Amino acid sequence: MMKQLKLHSLIREPLLHFLFIGAGLFILFNQIGEPAVNADRRIIITQADLDFLATSWLRSTGRPATALEREQQLEHYIREQVLSREAMAMGLDKDDVIVRRRLAKKMEYLFNDLSFIPEPTESELTNFLSEHASKFTRPADITFRQIFFNPDHRGKKAGEDAEELLKQLKETDTEADTIDMGDRSLLPYMLNNARKNEITSMYGRQFTNQVFTLPVAIWHGPVISENGIHLVYINSRTQARLPPLAEIREIVVKEWRTMKQQANNKIFYQSLLQRYEILLDQDVHIDTIPGTK
Repeated sequence: MMKQLKLHSLIREPLLHFLFIGAGLFILFNQIGEPAVNADRRIIITQADLDFLATSWLRSTGRPATALEREQQLEHYIREQVLSREAMAMGLDKDDVIVRRRLAKKMEYLFNDLSFIPEPTESELTNFLSEHASKFTRPADITFRQIFFNPDHRGKKAGEDAEELLKQLKETDTEADTIDMGDRSLLPYMLNNARKNEITSMYGRQFTNQVFTLPVAIWHGPVISENGIHLVYINSRTQARLPPLAEIREIVVKEWRTMKQQANNKIFYQSLLQRYEILLDQDVHIDTIPGTK
């Protein structure tokens, strides 16, 4: 009975657990970690590595690293090298979705590095701008001020009060100070060079469509929004337009390069894909694959 109690107590001892775990890890490394023994054990630190670490630090912090910080960076880099090599030697990189995605992303970066894109000619840029005009068309915008009438406070009189004030404004100077007229709200009194999506987010689509049709330099109303009733004065309005190439050349060149890069990457990928044979297992049904019909 005493021996059984001692054995039970020993089994519950945490130190024994660590001994078992240590022995298990030793066996594991001897069985599946064998490739690491024959692997290259040298970790060579080059000046390029140090320059990369220094540049990364400068980009992230905006200042050069101190001597201590450089030492810590190097220690972290060596630790990363050791752990990544041991992980690959143990096969931990196999069938890992995160590793697979990062490797695929690295290949995409490699596509970009290997791809040579010459400088575009003026003719190419002109044609590109014409073919992709929607990408570079600047949307219409409007500058206006508004006076708000809150139906929750005024009830049915909100519309009548708006019409009465509109009549007064049309009889006075258009430059009159109107910022304190009407009811207070969180809506801006004036919007400068605002686009349709910006106005719609605050006032609603009905209000937006209406103000873009109103004549300039005169008070209008009542104009209904999702918030209530408004008097609106249109200061200026700019129609949607496609700027000339000279005005947006840098933007067009950047977009042209991006699309050329994408086209080159697609060709590069197709050349790699041809090396592989894609097979479906017997129990796979084509209609279960995403993107297929």
